[in-house]
Amino acid sequence: MRGRGTALLLLAATTACRGRVPLVALEAGPSPSLRLVAAPGVRINARLKPALELDGGRVLRFDSPYLTPDSAYFAAPPTAAPVPPGGPHRGTLRASVCPARENFCRSVELAVTW
Repeated sequence: MRGRGTALLLLAATTACRGRVPLVALEAGPSPSLRLVAAPGVRINARLKPALELDGGRVLRFDSPYLTPDSAYFAAPPTAAPVPPGGPHRGTLRASVCPARENFCRSVELAVTW
């Protein structure tokens, strides 16, 4: 779990350095999974499943059985299968997020290291 906390910190630091408020955060989910949490007022697109692409080639897809009535957005933070043990791990988080005040979704691509 300690490594996942590091991933969250690096994700937040990368976004903060660019002067932007993070739209999503990667957190430790129900052990031993990862969870993708949207900022207040931001929805995560469920039609284009978020993915964490690890440098070794493995891809972790985020999903949740809880969707909005139109099945377009996650109603609960989506989770992904556990990452391989050990480390350090590097990868790229890709997601489509939809800020409430905008009429379109944004593609988010963030480098993650833990």
